[in-house]
Amino acid sequence: MRLRGSATGASSTTSGTARQITFGAVTNPTATNTTYYARVTLYSDTGWATPVDTGTVAASTATQITLSGTMDESLVFCTGTSITGTNCGTVSGSSVNFGTFSSTSTSSGTSVMAASTNGTSGYSITVNGSTLTCSCAGSPTIAALGSQTASSTGTAQFGANLRDNATPNVGADPSGSGSGTYTANYGTADQYRFVTGDSVASASGATNANTFTASYIVNVPGSQAAGSYTATMTYIATATF
Repeated sequence: MRLRGSATGASSTTSGTARQITFGAVTNPTATNTTYYARVTLYSDTGWATPVDTGTVAASTATQITLSGTMDESLVFCTGTSITGTNCGTVSGSSVNFGTFSSTSTSSGTSVMAASTNGTSGYSITVNGSTLTCSCAGSPTIAALGSQTASSTGTAQFGANLRDNATPNVGADPSGSGSGTYTANYGTADQYRFVTGDSVASASGATNANTFTASYIVNVPGSQAAGSYTATMTYIATATF
């Protein structure tokens, strides 16, 4: 590459004056990881006979780095009595103790669960199990609420919902940045129900995590048989891809 300091019809190039020269239609070598050089010589005359300065520019071609990864179909689901963070970050606990039942007050407790999915049709969470049953003679039970019903002391009631309730004061509304929500049967505050196999929460499309609080209530009549009562709740999340 040759440059001259001045030419007819052009202003002269004064020593010490910075000049910017742009070259177009330059084709780089096609081989990768190759170093090449461009030599520049400045001449003071139009005949290219008297060089006054030279320089060399080094450049190189490099292999392009391709980045790739795969996102598989995903369903993240967890249950417990405490969830810290989002998307099942830290989960602990697996039991809810109602304490001693009384015909004059409502016993209550909570568990939590969280779900997220990239399934295009979202997910559904069902609750499965049986009502509280005594280990005593005859295996008496506490009647489950087959439809949404308000809490009433002195009557046999076992039910749940996924809301922040006032009567009794238990539970919390769903949290998180996802689109999941409670279903109609478990989405009215102060109304409780338990039917095994019911869907309690769902999302209609791909969603970030939501945390749901399941609120349980127990009422008993004065004639409720003495003994230890237990029940096991199994929550099942199913995603549709």
